[in-house]
Amino acid sequence: MKKFLLPIVAVSMCVASGYADEVYGTSPETAKPMPANGWFVPDVSAVPKEVWFTYKSNSTIPAMWGDAASDPSNPESSSQQVFVYLCNGGQQAFQMTDGSNSYILFPGQEYLVKITPKSKGSYCMNPALGLPDKFKGQKFYPLVIENLGTAQTITEGTVWYQIDVPYPTQISIKDPMIPMGTLTTGIDKIEAIHIECPGGTNIGNLIVGPYVKAGKNVVGLTASTPDVKFMFSYNSTGTLNCSNNLLRGKSLTLDEKNTYPDAYYTVDRYFTVPEDGTYTFTNHGAKGTLLNVGMVNITDAEKYKYECVWDGMKTATVGNSDAVVTVENLKAGETVLVQSDSFGVIGEGMSNLPYLKVTKGQSGVSEIAANENALKVNVSNGKLQVESVLLASGAEVAVYDMLANKVASVNAAEGAASLEMALDVNPGVYVVVVYGKGNSESVKIAVK
Repeated sequence: MKKFLLPIVAVSMCVASGYADEVYGTSPETAKPMPANGWFVPDVSAVPKEVWFTYKSNSTIPAMWGDAASDPSNPESSSQQVFVYLCNGGQQAFQMTDGSNSYILFPGQEYLVKITPKSKGSYCMNPALGLPDKFKGQKFYPLVIENLGTAQTITEGTVWYQIDVPYPTQISIKDPMIPMGTLTTGIDKIEAIHIECPGGTNIGNLIVGPYVKAGKNVVGLTASTPDVKFMFSYNSTGTLNCSNNLLRGKSLTLDEKNTYPDAYYTVDRYFTVPEDGTYTFTNHGAKGTLLNVGMVNITDAEKYKYECVWDGMKTATVGNSDAVVTVENLKAGETVLVQSDSFGVIGEGMSNLPYLKVTKGQSGVSEIAANENALKVNVSNGKLQVESVLLASGAEVAVYDMLANKVASVNAAEGAASLEMALDVNPGVYVVVVYGKGNSESVKIAVK
């Protein structure tokens, strides 16, 4: 295993006592905080096939961490014993080189760490190493933009910036000489990745900027000419009006399709119930998109103040058919929150735009959709076949025994509808779990 250069290794310490049951987790859900002074595996035969930790960098700047190469400016791929994830959905953290064990951690961000020891003997993590300033402007060390109204200059090539937005919105590029005008030349491509849970990359241009989720986003600009001056801007009118206040935004109209951006993106809409009855809410989106339907408690209608009531919220997932939620006994005047959380795109063109729709009465579609979207598994001849709409987001499929030990796992390819994995286990009852982005499914199986 490769180590940092000697001055850095000198500050790395290991826990000589070895693993104890309470030190590590055996799944993302049971992950334990990594010991502050490192950790130690005297013999991998005494630990599971993989162990899980949570970790937060104490560096004030982006830092490299993991089974790292000795030269941070020239990382090399190694044994893939360390996997660092940004969130429970399974998205890996930024790497200086794809496939390496060198991960870049953002300050204050909590990560999941999976360790798969492959050799006997001691195994020790290196401390986080702050990146030199020369790496600034790269995807894993973006330039932090605190004031969007400040003019920036980009040279030719791609430069990455970190932008923190308070609500789902659209990033646009303005001409600093004409703040109300859109920049029309010099920048060819704008792309955005959400830091905490990317899901995917949204692409934009000077006319239509990329849509972003609330929170920290990494935005890359590619310039074709040198020294282009610009400034960032939000485009809240492209999502919801009045700084995305739900009640001042775009409401749903009965029996009409309300389209929303075809992007990795969260959209909130509301619906005011016109008369007592049962209503059906439909989300036509990419596979794996979540439809959440809940209630809104109006606290001050004149000041547009409200609270979302998350208890009792109903959820459905887009699969081979639309996601459908039916709510009974709604009363006239009540306000319903209708949310779409998308982790994929349908495709190119206006005809592929996703939409939300509400109709009165029982649609008759929800039961069929539920059957089509349900997790399906089959095990035979040492093989496990899995079908789930959650696989399309690159979900992890994990198999646990009745003692909650993970005995097998594999990640699906992006866009997959099914997968097959080897399952070499003793006869017995097991639980298969599909960890999608924002949702999960599980089912028991019997292996004979």
